[in-house]
Amino acid sequence: MAKLPLREEKPYRRWHRIAFYTLVAGIILIVLSCIISFAVQDADNSIANMLGYAAIACVVVFYAINMIKWRCPACHRPLPLFGPVIACRYCKRSFMDSKGNQVW
Repeated sequence: MAKLPLREEKPYRRWHRIAFYTLVAGIILIVLSCIISFAVQDADNSIANMLGYAAIACVVVFYAINMIKWRCPACHRPLPLFGPVIACRYCKRSFMDSKGNQVW
């Protein structure tokens, strides 16, 4: 199954992908912050601190987007953040067809 471009996906799925990319950006920022703090060894390393704060902001944005937008289209309850979504745990709406392909 080919992936759809971001603008052609369902709105709830699009927001989940945007949140995932935000989380990846936060992980990259925290890794850069750790590398800079170990390389410079300065007690007041403002660049590493700012990258760390930006990483924290990315994680907060990730959870905020998912709590607001990542919801079942049938019952509007939250879906799991990580792992495959086979069916809604509340209304049992299926997100997979009989062949095992995702149906968003």
